[in-house]
Amino acid sequence: MPMEEDPTVGAFYEGPDIRTFEVLAFDENDGVVQVQYDDGTVEELDLDAWYGMDLQQVELPEHGPGADGTEEENDDSDDADEDDMDDDEDSDDEENEY
Repeated sequence: MPMEEDPTVGAFYEGPDIRTFEVLAFDENDGVVQVQYDDGTVEELDLDAWYGMDLQQVELPEHGPGADGTEEENDDSDDADEDDMDDDEDSDDEENEY
């Protein structure tokens, strides 16, 4: 069944004979949908081709970007840096007390 919905940026789609991909950009004026497949390949699809595809929106794939928790780890490392900065400020305060 052909796709009837407009592409949603950030959403993942797949079809019976179509690899899972994420919509990176949608320009309705130019009639172009930019997608990225799970292997990193980026492609532009004509909007007419989009509506002719047999697609369904899916949840974030297990092997997709962020599925291995790397995004969460990066967020945690930022928190650790802030904690280190707090420790540096405390040591500066101690030096000023003497």
